Amino acid sequence: MRVALLCDTSPAADRVGNEAIGVSSTGQLQSRNIDVIPICRGHHPGFGQQRAGDRILALEFPWMPEDRQRYLAEIRAVLAGDRRALPAGDKVFTIIDQLRGVDGLVIGGGELTSRSGWLLYERLATALIVAGQGKPVILTGQSIGPDLSVSDREVLAELLDLCSLVGLRDADSYWAANQLRPGHPAIFQTIDDAVSLDVDWAAPKANRIAVTLDEQPWPFPADDYLNVMTAVIDGLAERMGAAIEFIPHMADFDGGGLDQEVHQALADRCSHPATVFPIEAGTASAQRLAQCQWVLTTRLHAAVFGLLAGASVLPIGLDRCGLSRIDGALRNWGWAEGAVPFAALWDSQTGRESEVLSDLLDEIVAGVGSEGEHLESIRDGRLGAAAQWWDRVAADLERHDESPKPLEPVATVRRFSANVRARTAGFGLTAPADVEPSAAIIMRTRDRAAMLDRAVQDVLAQTAADWQLVVVNDAGPRDPVDEVLARYAHDLEGRLSVIHNPVSHGMEAASNLGLANSVSEFVVIHDDDDSWQPCFLQQTEAYLRAHRDEQAVTVSTDIVLERLVGADYVEYHRFGYWAELRGARLIDFMKVNRMVPISILYLRSVHDEIGLYNEQLPVVGDYEFYLRLLQQFRVGYIDRRLADWRQRPDSTGANSNSMFALGDAHRDCDLALRDAYLREWTAQNGIGLPMFIAKTMEREADGLTRRMTELMGEDPLLKEIDAKLDLVLERLDLIEQQLRETGPDDATGKASSPRDTLRRIARRPGH
Repeated sequence: MRVALLCDTSPAADRVGNEAIGVSSTGQLQSRNIDVIPICRGHHPGFGQQRAGDRILALEFPWMPEDRQRYLAEIRAVLAGDRRALPAGDKVFTIIDQLRGVDGLVIGGGELTSRSGWLLYERLATALIVAGQGKPVILTGQSIGPDLSVSDREVLAELLDLCSLVGLRDADSYWAANQLRPGHPAIFQTIDDAVSLDVDWAAPKANRIAVTLDEQPWPFPADDYLNVMTAVIDGLAERMGAAIEFIPHMADFDGGGLDQEVHQALADRCSHPATVFPIEAGTASAQRLAQCQWVLTTRLHAAVFGLLAGASVLPIGLDRCGLSRIDGALRNWGWAEGAVPFAALWDSQTGRESEVLSDLLDEIVAGVGSEGEHLESIRDGRLGAAAQWWDRVAADLERHDESPKPLEPVATVRRFSANVRARTAGFGLTAPADVEPSAAIIMRTRDRAAMLDRAVQDVLAQTAADWQLVVVNDAGPRDPVDEVLARYAHDLEGRLSVIHNPVSHGMEAASNLGLANSVSEFVVIHDDDDSWQPCFLQQTEAYLRAHRDEQAVTVSTDIVLERLVGADYVEYHRFGYWAELRGARLIDFMKVNRMVPISILYLRSVHDEIGLYNEQLPVVGDYEFYLRLLQQFRVGYIDRRLADWRQRPDSTGANSNSMFALGDAHRDCDLALRDAYLREWTAQNGIGLPMFIAKTMEREADGLTRRMTELMGEDPLLKEIDAKLDLVLERLDLIEQQLRETGPDDATGKASSPRDTLRRIARRPGH
């Protein structure tokens, strides 16, 4: 039997974990008398040392969502019999022919998420080819989500439907797959496929700390990341007198970079001597790590290798995805709540380590003996479970009627003390049920299920976890909202309230209803179409706790322009919103609003002083609230881009922004608001001063206009520029007329005017 094995390997950047999966999976299949033909993106050192004729070059999907959706549609057309849907030289025709020579497809371990959505499309397209030839497709050792767009979720669901056997390597992925396809006959939780790597996991341990850290600090500031990690490494080395070895898991064999770069930066900062190793092949790297007593890492497979080796592992998760993966790996080895959120170790006000680090390191050191004994006692059982899984894979490939066996669970215990758990719990995947939430997130929604889905994911991605989400469905259909929230019930448990308004009384009434149904110290309005950076809540809450003389804080914000691609809205440009501002001052708000709801967190107690949102205003209610807020209180400012105000200039109906769809209402309500303030002032002070200011401004404007006219007449260069500008505008009008006569010229089906084209060009980076 010959089987194609598709793993996430690439010659562009070498990943020890991905290579380990490929090598381990190949060995497991070959040990069961199955020949393996790897599908990869070129020769990969250490992955079978394959020759060109022994591999299939993988499909490569474009990065942009609209491009990969188009390419998938073209491949579907080819598989349906239309060979003209793609050029004759397209790679897909060669792959189709090559896959005719195999008896099945195994899609090896990795991640299926929108962060690397092109890989998800690649896997589906390859599965469509093999399944279309009547052969089995198996998915093994995968993690899915948690970041999935609506379109990518549909692609993943189709991939699951094509698979006769599915193995998920962590509990969150297992739950998500069953929620996505509850009727699937063979979805199982497994352990990571890399555990079968040929390494001596019982090798003697030296008093060394193996450090394997991600080169990307996102979502945290780069310098803060280095500060905290230096403190962790030095703190552990100081307590144990251990040597430090930096072992990269992602770098280039020739050029280094990536992990090696951040490792060198940390070695230069550490007060203890450290050795920085270059990238090595998967087996060699894993063996080096297995000989260390301590493992400090942000990477999944370094944690998996440390668990296998019986080392004392300190795994640190940077974001929701990383925490979910690492937490799943630790639970497979009997530890609950064993992954440490980086956010819990970070003091966002100082940019350095938080106070919990010292106690955490003390507990890691104190538990080294008992933890090692526990890991060694269950190692054989875990390896045996992995072998049983591959027996099942082989049986499925050979169409044997063998009943699947689920992974035998290991009893889990909490790894850290109640003290450490309490001080880190507010930064993990969940929050303690008995603690009042710090922030109430009021999410207004109506008829926008896809945006609501994205917004809920955005909240779940926050590094601060002690919040309450109040979704106010403002007279929209009930079922789509309930379907979206049910999708995340597992993650939202204990933190969600839902209000279905039978009749809409406006946006501000929806905000007030959310306030009335929540209890918290802080409040923020998160509309269903906007988004945050993951550190928004953590940084804004910490700021207000450190600045007790301020009752609200706003952040530097981006305007994000997006358009509809398939079922999703996709960003195509971003730029700073009032980027020149460095604070929130009442004088700046007199002319125009300079904050949006997504960018400001405030104390609930401000409503006791200035009242609720004005329900009489159909729009500009947030502006009116900010004017009252700024008159009464000081508002702080964080100069970091932590919020995204998303705009869709081309959308209409429910998916549009109110500033576009209700432009006239915005103008009229703004004037009415100003008129009301003016009437209030003149009732007490008379109209003399406003009359004087109005006339003075008119005279100044008239004088400026006359002077500009005089300058235009005196300066020949300005006269020439003015004449050329008139000529350009005439030509643009002529081109626009021709475009209207010839019809649409872009993918939207609308004719773009030259002025619109120039505006789009002007919005691109570099213009």
